[in-house]
Amino acid sequence: MNKNFISLFVIAIFISACSCNSKKNYEVDVSNIKVDFKTERFDKEFISLAHLTNEDVPMAIRNLHDKYDDFFQFYVQDILSMNYGVDTSNQLTDSILAFLKNPYYQSVFDTTISVYKNLDDINSKLNEAFKHYRFYFPQVHIPTIVYYLNGPRAFTYGDSLLAIGLDNYMGADFWFYHTVQPPIPQFLIRRLRKEYIVPNAMEVMGTNLFPYRDDGKKLIDEMIYKGKLNYLLQHILPQTEDSLITGFSQNELNWLDENETEVWKFYLKNNLLYETDPMIFKKYIGDAPNTSGMPPEAPGNTGSWLGWKIVQKFMKENPKYNLENLMLETDAQKILTLSKYKP
Repeated sequence: MNKNFISLFVIAIFISACSCNSKKNYEVDVSNIKVDFKTERFDKEFISLAHLTNEDVPMAIRNLHDKYDDFFQFYVQDILSMNYGVDTSNQLTDSILAFLKNPYYQSVFDTTISVYKNLDDINSKLNEAFKHYRFYFPQVHIPTIVYYLNGPRAFTYGDSLLAIGLDNYMGADFWFYHTVQPPIPQFLIRRLRKEYIVPNAMEVMGTNLFPYRDDGKKLIDEMIYKGKLNYLLQHILPQTEDSLITGFSQNELNWLDENETEVWKFYLKNNLLYETDPMIFKKYIGDAPNTSGMPPEAPGNTGSWLGWKIVQKFMKENPKYNLENLMLETDAQKILTLSKYKP
């Protein structure tokens, strides 16, 4: 009994050490790297329009446009779907005020601003992530961070701005997520929390630096691209859990690890790797509660997970490749072949 206990104890320590070391494999010294980036609270400035007199709003709108340049026009015109032009009739002013004074949205925005009064912790994590980007890609342009409301979780505007929609990170219990139409699926709601802000922002920055061209592509191309992004984020955010990087829950990652061989067999048996019809292969590469044809425990987006595993194996088998070489390598078939992936 004592011998068994000692053996299990030693195994537990060994497993724990391996787990820690696997994370430390991505650690690099960025202490001497300096990055300067600005942050703007567009969210606060925009909703402050609701508290001005009607006479003062047109001038405040012009000031916002002058400060944020094309981003302001893009936000109003493309995200809020308002007519942006020469506002001789105050139509834009009226539209913005009607939007901001709508009790439903006003409650969402006021609550979000209250939760995110201070963003020092987020900015600190972004600073560390940018240092890692600069370590691997010295010439990378560090964008201005613009916090805003009522739009996508994160997006880049050219190379100069990285916009983060704070109302997308209010936690799974936030009432708005359960009343909006069309309904937000439950498997997505769990990701709408603060811990995902930096991983989402860094992923968007990665897609901006290394864009995907989907003309005439096969499923394997998209699998490898998504896998490369996850591998990139492991290096940019070395202390971040894989669940936050990949979007899978820890239980889903555990299931995938335990069933890796069967998942791979499923893709081979159904000839999915070289499928060219997006209507078919999007079932295996996009967000979904589960993967078509697999057991109910299988999460959606298993193609991205497999691509990540293939990329990890490729980098292990091909040490001459560094992170930049990997991200610039566009031949998915080459990565698959040289990975010798066979779980």
